[in-house]
Order: sequence, then C-alpha cells, then structure tokens
Amino acid sequence: MRDAPQELLPAYDPNLRGATRGPRAACLLATRRAEDIHGLPRGLLTAIALSESGLHAHALSIRGTPHYPADVDEARRLLRQARGSVMAGCMQVNARVHARGEDWPLDPFTAADWAGGVLARWARENNGSWTEALRRWHGASPGNTRSLVCRVRAKLEVTNPGSDLFQSTRCPEATAQRLRNDAEAHLQTAEAQAGRRGVASAAAGF
Repeated sequence: MRDAPQELLPAYDPNLRGATRGPRAACLLATRRAEDIHGLPRGLLTAIALSESGLHAHALSIRGTPHYPADVDEARRLLRQARGSVMAGCMQVNARVHARGEDWPLDPFTAADWAGGVLARWARENNGSWTEALRRWHGASPGNTRSLVCRVRAKLEVTNPGSDLFQSTRCPEATAQRLRNDAEAHLQTAEAQAGRRGVASAAAGF
C-alpha cells in the first residue's frame, strides 16, 4: 500500500481535471472513473468517498478535526503544516503512512485510482468479499465491521439504487435514512458542479 500510486490506465482525457468546477465534482468524476478502470461494483468507490470525505477533493482530517479548504493550494498548506495524524483528500488517505510527505492524496484522480486498485486487490485476496475489502480499507476490527458496512451501504443506495451489495447486513433504518439524505445532498452538489457532460465523460472512461 505504500508504493507510489500509478496513473489510470488506459490514459484518460488530460482535460478532464480542468473541466471540473469544484472539489466535489472532481472527486465524483475521479471515483466513477476508477470504478470502471478497476472493475469495482458500480457506485462503490463513490459511496466510500461520500462516507469518508463527503465527496470533497480537498477534505482534511487533522488529528480528528475536519477541514474543508476552498482550494487545493490551501489544502496543501494545511497538509504541510499539520502535526500528528492526517487523513487527506477525496478518499481520506492516511497521509503519514501512505503518502510519506507527498501531497498526492489531494489529487482526486490519483487518490481514487490508488484506492480502487487497493480495494480490488483486497477483494480478490478474500474470495471476492467486498465486505472484507471495506473492513481492511478502514482498518476496522471485526466487531466494528457491521456499523462500517451499514454506513457505506446507505451511501451506495444513493450512488447505485437497487444494488444488492451488502444486503445481507442488517442495518437500522433510521440511521440509514439520515445517511442517505446526507449522501443525496453531496451527490447533487457534485453533479451540478460537474455538469452533465463531465459526468458522462467520466462514466464513459474518457
């Protein structure tokens, strides 16, 4: 997991980054593309990003305190100055462990590519279990797996309505509805920022 992330293959439109109009749009386009490239279940990586960062490319959690910088330059400054634990970017990558002083977690396309590859590999190593891949992603103990899966499942019901992933896990409906409402709000913001053309381009892999 500590290796430097590789670029998405096949190469994508270099204008895609510049076409985004906000941090949530960038995160959305990146996760949807990475899902396609790495063969993840549709909507899964976007659901995880919603759970991790609210689908925000510049999000930082510094010693457990959330920050949502307005632009990537401010995010980089905060990351450089931070002391202690830092979770960074769209996928909330552990910057101290995996980035080792670099700021690549703040590039949503790089971070989503890396996360998608890691999750796909872990699922393969565990007989196709996305539950186990998700548990390892969060570093959750077996006892905390249910609450983690329920949180992502609620987001997935927004990013891919009708998905049967994680349906064997029983989740409290009151909590799930609150999580769905939150996911819908962030997803609508991201899609509005991206515009229809940007979302369609990401889905098509271009």
